[in-house]
Amino acid sequence: MERSSAASRTTAGFACAVMLGAVLVRLLTLPLPASRWLGEIGLGVSATAYALATWRLIGYGWMEHDLAVVVRKVVAALIGGGMVALASGHLAGLDVVAVLLFTAVHLSAPARARPRALVAATVLVDGVFAAAWLLWTSGDVLTLLVAIAFMAGLQLVVLAHAKAAGATTDSETLRSSAHAATAARVGTAIDVLGVTRAVLETSRESYPMATHAFVFLYDTVADRLRQLPLYLSPTGVGAAESDNLDFTLAPGEGLAGKVFAASRPMVWPTASDVHMAQANLGVQAREQLANLRRGVTLCAVGAPMITDDEVIGVYLLTSHRQELVWGEEDVTVVSALAGEAARAIERARRYERELDQAHLDSITGLANHRQLTRTLDQEVARARRLTGTLGVVFCDLDRFKAVNDTYGHAAGDRVLTILAQVFHNLLRREDSAARYGGDEFVCVLPGADHEEAAAVGLRISSSFELRVREDPELSQAGVTISCGVAIFPDDGNDVGSLLQHADAVMRVIKAGHRSGLAEGSRPR
Repeated sequence: MERSSAASRTTAGFACAVMLGAVLVRLLTLPLPASRWLGEIGLGVSATAYALATWRLIGYGWMEHDLAVVVRKVVAALIGGGMVALASGHLAGLDVVAVLLFTAVHLSAPARARPRALVAATVLVDGVFAAAWLLWTSGDVLTLLVAIAFMAGLQLVVLAHAKAAGATTDSETLRSSAHAATAARVGTAIDVLGVTRAVLETSRESYPMATHAFVFLYDTVADRLRQLPLYLSPTGVGAAESDNLDFTLAPGEGLAGKVFAASRPMVWPTASDVHMAQANLGVQAREQLANLRRGVTLCAVGAPMITDDEVIGVYLLTSHRQELVWGEEDVTVVSALAGEAARAIERARRYERELDQAHLDSITGLANHRQLTRTLDQEVARARRLTGTLGVVFCDLDRFKAVNDTYGHAAGDRVLTILAQVFHNLLRREDSAARYGGDEFVCVLPGADHEEAAAVGLRISSSFELRVREDPELSQAGVTISCGVAIFPDDGNDVGSLLQHADAVMRVIKAGHRSGLAEGSRPR
């Protein structure tokens, strides 16, 4: 990319030198008086020195600095003005030659020069041109103004095309590098959060003006976009703030919701555009954003994450530093990152589903003992971090062995599947249930206190026993269930102590021949 840019700068400089040389050659063929031969020699030396300097120096980056741009164009203009003065009275159509010559000087400006340098150089070059026109050509003032307008317009057109081409090249380069960086990082990630971290780290490298980046995944059950618990902040990639762990948006709500609903990338260049797009935020989402105190979002861009023609989420970048950070030219790069993220997340989801299948009980479809341990470890750590509570309900089937002995193992399996269905119907989305072993089961209830967990235990026991009584094959089996409750941190500060306490409460209830949970029954 840098090599191509240097070649373009060299070509532009040489083009101007060639045009000056062409005029110089025409001067040498004119029958000029002897008094002007010294001027021809001086112009020849000057034009040659200019061409050599262009060839030697134009490839250096400092030649695009403001002063270098101005000096380079003014020197070329002075050489051109000298040529016009030398040819005055001896070359027909000198006014046309002058316009062509100074147009070449104008177009020799580097496309990446800053506007203030271009403006200063243009004013000085036009000043030299006006002086040469009025002093040594037969043109009038009105034609002079038309010529200056023509040169300025042509310069703007050429620079606009050059900048557009440069923007396209930069966009393609950034897209390719972003693809490569994302693919390299996500290639080693095997879970959804690992993929998310890789995508966010790539975002930071590709877009240093981004202050935040987020990945939202669509929850088909809740019909909400749920922000993953990792995000990019000015300090790097980290876990979402505690008050933003369950930040969700409806399709069409806020920036991410609009991208999801439209199924296409969208750009909000200014703070006003962002404000208008977020006008439909719900009360909860608005309060959560206010609590984060991130400041005013000045610019944002987002793209849908699509796999197999289905939108599975949204990738969103925001900037609090300045407006106009992103434009339409950035859409292709952001879409490429979103596409790479979607494919990687879908692969990670498949892997996690396969892993979960290996951790499920084959009869009930519930998590097995190993998966339960992992879930409890995560939830205890989360409750400790948020200074919250965690409920554990330990359930044990009563007279289950008798069912197997009397009615057969098929009936025993039927009892287990009925209980699994009870868990599925009664527990919240954030709750989980697992087969601890044999006829023992454990329910994990994030955020529950003792009263709430006890109520869940009672509902489990009453619903299960009612279903068993209504089942034609099991109505006479007399199967009941005993449930014991433990609450973090009151009854235990780690996984082992919580399970031990809940199991002890359950055994007290079972020993008392009760079919449900007696509220307040705790071992002393």
